[in-house]
Amino acid sequence: MLLRSKFLLILSLSLFARQIAATDAPDAVRQAFVAAMDRVRLNMPETPDPPALEVYAIHDYLVAARLRRDLIKTPGDTLDDTIDVFLRSHAGQPVTRALRREWLASLAERRRWPVFLPRSVDVTDPQLICDRLAGRLATGDTDNLGAAVVARWSLPQKPPAECSEVFEWLRRQNLVTPALAEARTRAALAADNARLAREFAADVPVARRAALLQWSDLLDSPPTALNVLATHPALPVEADALGAGFEKLARTNPHGALNLLPALLARPDTTPELKARLQRAAALGAAYDRDPQALAAFDGVPAEAVDNQVEEWRVRAALWTGNYAKALGWIEHMPPSLATQPRWRYWRARAVAATAGADAAAPFYGEIADLRDYYGYLAADRLHRNYNLRARPSPDDAKQQARLEADAGLIRARELFACDMADEAGVEWTVVLGGADAAVKVQAAHLAFRWGWYAQSIATLAQAGEWDDVRLRYPRPFTDDVAAAGELTHIPTDWILGVMRQESLFRKDAVSRADARGLMQMLPTTAAAVARRWHRPVPDRDALFDPSVAIPLGAAYFRELLDRHADQPVLSLAAYNAGPAAVARWLPSTSMDADVWIENIPYTETRSYVTHILEHIVAFAWVRDAEPPRLGTLAPAVKPTPSNL
Repeated sequence: MLLRSKFLLILSLSLFARQIAATDAPDAVRQAFVAAMDRVRLNMPETPDPPALEVYAIHDYLVAARLRRDLIKTPGDTLDDTIDVFLRSHAGQPVTRALRREWLASLAERRRWPVFLPRSVDVTDPQLICDRLAGRLATGDTDNLGAAVVARWSLPQKPPAECSEVFEWLRRQNLVTPALAEARTRAALAADNARLAREFAADVPVARRAALLQWSDLLDSPPTALNVLATHPALPVEADALGAGFEKLARTNPHGALNLLPALLARPDTTPELKARLQRAAALGAAYDRDPQALAAFDGVPAEAVDNQVEEWRVRAALWTGNYAKALGWIEHMPPSLATQPRWRYWRARAVAATAGADAAAPFYGEIADLRDYYGYLAADRLHRNYNLRARPSPDDAKQQARLEADAGLIRARELFACDMADEAGVEWTVVLGGADAAVKVQAAHLAFRWGWYAQSIATLAQAGEWDDVRLRYPRPFTDDVAAAGELTHIPTDWILGVMRQESLFRKDAVSRADARGLMQMLPTTAAAVARRWHRPVPDRDALFDPSVAIPLGAAYFRELLDRHADQPVLSLAAYNAGPAAVARWLPSTSMDADVWIENIPYTETRSYVTHILEHIVAFAWVRDAEPPRLGTLAPAVKPTPSNL
């Protein structure tokens, strides 16, 4: 099968060469470029590049890819010289970045220190920093080396293997002092990395090690370690260690933290500062868990421990329990930085309505009802007003765009994007426009929109502070695939577009840290399971970068979540982001207003995700000149799903 693929690729490249010879059509050159890059990726034999490909704006990226391949296959002095010439002739250009890093790593691995050291002065990559330190040691350049190695050794991070040699040298020089070792271990503990702290503690003298290992235990097993401290109040413990362990327990087992709190507060060594820290953590944990005890816990938090997080979550806890009088009192005591936000202005109006009536609340709703914002739409619903998207087209200057389009860096960016090298395209774009003023960035956003590079267009508008060009910020790409997915799943296309915009910003090659892929950001395992249930071809990992595969599977998964949650969009959107198991934990026992439920989602990312998609759905309807749906319709009261009744 691989031989057949290689044969077909060779044949296709030959055909592309003939096309290019006959025409200067950009598509033919682009296809030849992509085919040549595939040959590099597959380690296939080379053929001469057609003349049109050699002068193609991004041909240098093909040259760099070949050099990177050869660096793996056949490293050596001759190739080093070739790479060095390429890097020097393209100094400062984005095309050199990956090649330079890989070349430096290869030089270090081969211990070509005379070549490596003068070219690695400005490295910031952790591995290359260690390589540079190793190179200095190997060549006898030890002036101030100890300080440089100590600085790297002290970081609360798992060190690269490349640092092993210089770290051993550090110990042989007796530069690892007890104080440094303890500080390093404490830094790892402060970073909540108990495993790394235990490794680092091996360098700490035994007499100083016990307290650090106790702290590590408190992070690793907070219920067990805290129970010991609660039942043995004379057992010594550092305040920061107890506080860190309790904060972790409050996040993972809020009810258990509330139960342990009295005994821990009663310990004779618990200072007022530590008591406040414990009370704050217990109250926040209870609020995240929507525990009715949260209100009483917040009442017990001393004033000096009330920060913005407490300010917000005690109001959310009051809303969850329906105590609007308490919510109003806390909102009215918020600092201006919070109180002026649309979120808390809306909730102030809601609390006034609940305690003093709709007429008293109307002026407060009116202050935000014209905002193009989730809370503005909620306020408009309360006043039965139309939504005001405040849409205004941004200046569209064809001459300025033509000047930008002629810039060599943006020419490369466009071609890289057209050849599905969006990351490299983004770097070229940033180099050209990173320091540009807002007016220029707006014109660049128009340009990217025309190219179909919607993610870059939207991001550049945001950098320019241009929020009112709603049509530019809400494109409707992949029209046929979205329409087909809507027909397949009976989900409105605006909803699918809303999820897509929030998940990937229309980047079909998007990959998350968790390996969610494509426009709808599906995990490969989830996509495969959904495909089987919907009797569709099971995709491989890279197939999720194909919109015709990703969009229907993402929509099908959303349909399954809607079915699971009795057609409640708010619950289903939250489940798409945080997972159905999390949403099951967050369900109320009885029906609840959707705005209250959304406000009490404990994950900040998921709360923002749901509210932003509701905003997107409104905007996508407006862009197609339809009447925007009301949030009261999109987000009706949240009810326990049948499986939770």
